[in-house]
Amino acid sequence: MDLMNIKNLNRRERVYNNPTVNADSFDKRQFNSLLSKSKGLQELKSKGDMVFPLYSQLMGDIWSTFYKHQPQLLEEIPEELTSNQAYIQTIMKNEEFEECRKNTKFDEVSSALSTISFGNKVLEWIQNPQLEDKNFNQAIHQALKAQQQQKQIEQQSERNQSDQQKKEQENAEQQLRQSMQQLTEKLQEKLNGSGHQLQSMLKSSVAEAKDSKDKMEKLISGMGQGDGKSEMERVPLKERFELAEMLQKSPNMKEIADWADRFTKIARAKQKHLHRDSIERSGVTIGNEVDRLLPIELSNLVMPQAKVDFIRRFAEGQTMMFDKKGKDKLGKGPIILCLDQSGSMRKLDTQSKGFALALMSIAKKQKRDFALITFSIGATTQIFHKGNNTTKDLIQLAESFLGGGTNFYAPLRQSLLLIKESQFKKADIVFVTDGQANLPDEFIEEFRRTKDKKKFECLSVLIGREADVQTVQKFSNRVINANDFLAADEVFSI
Repeated sequence: MDLMNIKNLNRRERVYNNPTVNADSFDKRQFNSLLSKSKGLQELKSKGDMVFPLYSQLMGDIWSTFYKHQPQLLEEIPEELTSNQAYIQTIMKNEEFEECRKNTKFDEVSSALSTISFGNKVLEWIQNPQLEDKNFNQAIHQALKAQQQQKQIEQQSERNQSDQQKKEQENAEQQLRQSMQQLTEKLQEKLNGSGHQLQSMLKSSVAEAKDSKDKMEKLISGMGQGDGKSEMERVPLKERFELAEMLQKSPNMKEIADWADRFTKIARAKQKHLHRDSIERSGVTIGNEVDRLLPIELSNLVMPQAKVDFIRRFAEGQTMMFDKKGKDKLGKGPIILCLDQSGSMRKLDTQSKGFALALMSIAKKQKRDFALITFSIGATTQIFHKGNNTTKDLIQLAESFLGGGTNFYAPLRQSLLLIKESQFKKADIVFVTDGQANLPDEFIEEFRRTKDKKKFECLSVLIGREADVQTVQKFSNRVINANDFLAADEVFSI
């Protein structure tokens, strides 16, 4: 590590280094690491440092009280931190405090999100009294000024350790302590009459953090094969913060999360039912797929005298299981979703994106390549290898909407170009629209010829009564009419 990186690392580690609660070196390093990954925490620090002296230390204390199993106030603290401890002490005395911490203890993300929400409310609470209490306002101003002077002298002392500089540094530190003591007195007066307000701030902050995390789990559940909690552990911490902070800011993202969760559950139920139906009970083969094992083999597993032999044969792929025969109407190759984003689809925007994420979750679970072609007048294509996507992909999907008119040619042409590539040569197309558009007869004929040659199929979903049935029927194998995406769950049988 070079000298510059070492200096930057040390600077980050000094952000939270003077707690007023029992935060050990691990807790402090953990908070500083979270601060380096979370834009929300960074924005809060930047804003807070301009409003309240030693606010970075207060942020760390707030996080520690949310995160630690048993946060306790320290008996001995530097004099300049007395105002921070007064605030933390008031929080910890609140009768709702322990109840709120049920969702944050040992959960670094929930604790950080709660800190962001509560920290912003703290700043609002600090700033509001400034308009009403000149003494409180003056105490904050004097403390901020003393803190700035102390920092400047400290920096000069690092370059020049003369006796004069040392004396000036001692005087600056003394002035800061006195200013903070005066501020603590004024702050305590405000805290004494604000118990109900602080309780409300605390409860709403934790509730907001829990809501964001719950919706994040719903979104992430569509990114993998497991549930949201297990899948979230695989997502890098910085990306989790990006997604969580986006959820806190974007009502659309919250709606997409709810729809994604709902459609993903429908999709998995459809796929499970489809899998059961595809097993032809009259045929028996050998292998080691658990969900296809014969009942007699499963009984061997629970019989002590047969268990060892079963485990050996299962490991060698020699256990008896039902044979899977036949082929689903749509194949198990890649999936191409052509999703209409013309102006008339905006009313179903969040629903359509939740639908797309659920379809993508099928692709990921079955390791199928997935292409999302959004279209209006033109078309844009995103390719997800084996259905894999990132939080950045989710954020981009949530924020984007094309708008404008409707053009069927652009998405269908891009679909053909994809299918001609080896990666998507066995793909099937799901085409979703609520609009009307014409297609040249020669292109429809080309599309049909390519479909016969490449042996792919096109399933179209027409949303609403105004959709163009006649044109869509010319290039589709099957057409589903639906008022909205909930009525198009048949697509999840793909």
